[in-house]
Amino acid sequence: MNQGILVYDIGTTSVKSAVFDLSGVLIGSVSVPYETHYPRPGWAEQDPEQFWFAAIQGTRKLLVFPEISSREIAAVGLTGHMNGCLPVDIDGRPSYPELIHADSRSGVQSARIRSLLGEDYLYQETANPTDEHLSLPKILWLRDEQECAFERTAWFLNAKDYLRFKLTGVLGYTDFSDASLTGAFNLKKRDWSWDIIDALDLPRERFPTVRNSIEKGGVLSKEAATVLGLTQGIPVSLGGGDASCATRGSGISGSRQAYVSLGSSAWVSRLSPAPVLDPKRRIQNFFDLDGRSCNVCGTLQSAGIALDWAIRLLGGDKMEDPLDYRRLEKDLEAVPPGSDGVIFLPYLMGERTPHWDASARGMFIGLSLSSNPKTLLRSVYEGIAFGLKEIIDIYGALSMPIDSLILLGGGIRSDFWWRIIGDTIGKPVIIHPFPTQAISLGAAMAAGVAAGIWSSLEEVPGTGVLSGERFTADPEKNKVYARYYTLYQGIYRQVKPICDGLAEIRK
Repeated sequence: MNQGILVYDIGTTSVKSAVFDLSGVLIGSVSVPYETHYPRPGWAEQDPEQFWFAAIQGTRKLLVFPEISSREIAAVGLTGHMNGCLPVDIDGRPSYPELIHADSRSGVQSARIRSLLGEDYLYQETANPTDEHLSLPKILWLRDEQECAFERTAWFLNAKDYLRFKLTGVLGYTDFSDASLTGAFNLKKRDWSWDIIDALDLPRERFPTVRNSIEKGGVLSKEAATVLGLTQGIPVSLGGGDASCATRGSGISGSRQAYVSLGSSAWVSRLSPAPVLDPKRRIQNFFDLDGRSCNVCGTLQSAGIALDWAIRLLGGDKMEDPLDYRRLEKDLEAVPPGSDGVIFLPYLMGERTPHWDASARGMFIGLSLSSNPKTLLRSVYEGIAFGLKEIIDIYGALSMPIDSLILLGGGIRSDFWWRIIGDTIGKPVIIHPFPTQAISLGAAMAAGVAAGIWSSLEEVPGTGVLSGERFTADPEKNKVYARYYTLYQGIYRQVKPICDGLAEIRK
């Protein structure tokens, strides 16, 4: 093996350890799973120590590959899920489990922030809607409900920041991409929003120093190198949030191209020279890996996780073998587009874009005695596609038209699903040639710049060049989906009072 870059990608269900060569080719990849704890409805916690244990196991498994040599690792890159609250003490020990992006326990705190400061002010200040999935309300929940843990906390971090500490021993830093999705960061000033932090009476010193993702965050310590089986002193990048890494790893180029990441959740993102403020507060903004450009992003809260739920509900246990999915989807091809008049709303965990409503709930509309499991399952695939189209339409309304999209993420391994998405969106789509590796590839690019292998992200070989399969929508199917999509858009407004009433009952 020639020189390579080792990457750790902290996901919702596992840490993916991967090695890329300096031309961006994947040499090997290993995923080590760990558990997400759901102790109460709306709670989602992870033990940060498991990130480190999974990274150790993944590295040791990679080093068994004959193509990978520990002596040829030239840099280490980092990425991970965003929107978290990972509190650590002065010695780097977690003072409480990480409240991950899916955690929504801080609804009371989120409402308090909006009431105190005003939704318009918050959006103008942070370029993001404020809700319970962001870091800031979770920090307030920790102060309100876990006073001892809060007092022990020296810094509020995100997942990849903790793993970087375990690798380098360096604490108290984060990058611009993760900072900009905390709900406490001013993207225009490129600094923490001290006015918000002071108004909430939070200690300034617990918010980490913010630097570029493409900077060096330290070097591999002797202790970490020994445990991992690597060489001491390897440069470790500061790293970036998963969505920011996916942008660079997707290979999008030009101002009229975006990408769709389809995993447990799904999002649509494109780059802009500056934050884009939506008068209706539907869109998020967060920094690119270069710390200058902005990702303009819309998020669908439940995508693959909604499909897994529906399969368990209607088709038995969760299927682990990809062949099981292919057999199921082959059967679903017999169901006509539009699922015989059944529409699915994928709001199983509330919804972000465009509604930002934690009380929203999923539902099937149009059931009849002729409806069957296949009808309902196909409607789930289509409902998620409708949700993605609803996000894409916002860009047009903001004078940011999208001409084509790159599709990536684990869900894109299903050609049945991405064809439904393409036919629904009605725009040309490109299937990423390595759909499950785009996030790790972006992290590898940042690490290469941090280590001095390349002088900028634009100099990385193959940047912006994709050779994946291209797909153009079927005009007839697109017409059918357009009629259902119009109905889909109207359902939320009609059922919101019912969802709000059910939320009150649940309280």
